[in-house]
Amino acid sequence: MTNSNVSQIDNLEELLVDWQSKFPEGLHFNIDGIISVDDWEKCDVKVLFVLKETNKAKQNIVSAINRALTTKKSGWWKGKVLRRVGRWAYGLQNYNGEVPAIRDAKLNLKAAIKSIAYINIRKTAGGARTNKKSFDAHAAEFAPYVRRQIELIKPDIIVLGGTYKQIKKYVFPELSKVSERVHKHEDMLFINAFHPAAVKQASILYQQVVGNYHNYKKENMN
Repeated sequence: MTNSNVSQIDNLEELLVDWQSKFPEGLHFNIDGIISVDDWEKCDVKVLFVLKETNKAKQNIVSAINRALTTKKSGWWKGKVLRRVGRWAYGLQNYNGEVPAIRDAKLNLKAAIKSIAYINIRKTAGGARTNKKSFDAHAAEFAPYVRRQIELIKPDIIVLGGTYKQIKKYVFPELSKVSERVHKHEDMLFINAFHPAAVKQASILYQQVVGNYHNYKKENMN
């Protein structure tokens, strides 16, 4: 399928089916996307997180995250990624002119996660550390699919968790910087953030995402 044909697909499920068909035989394809369609549609601020790849996991990401929200033993809570994603989501979803307190974000992160979309650029498992050369090659090859998935999800805000370079180079080269760590394309805002598993204090990363969004909003007040 050519790039132009990918851009004409108007259904997320159809897009993922076609995307998976382009994978080498035997390579697992991790489905991802909107965590809860009902909660997504009810949410006033629609936030999409774009990460790199799963660490060894071969699973439906949407199903796995939904299970994690109701199962204490889920491996998703052993690491930092989902907890930090939930805090960032809460802060962006509940921004009202001031940065919501991180303590409130911690208390409400599960409800916030239900209302997000979560995707990886590479829909197959990697290792503990991403191989930059192979990851970039994959991002370049499947950029039309990544772009179309984002367009079909239709988020208001996209948090790029360690994926800004690939998104800018291969997926949305027309991104324009509008504030510190904040970029824009049409009606979508892109926030360039560290990966949520980064070895940084949670409060620092929260401010990097929500604080820079706040600064952008202040700079663009009518």
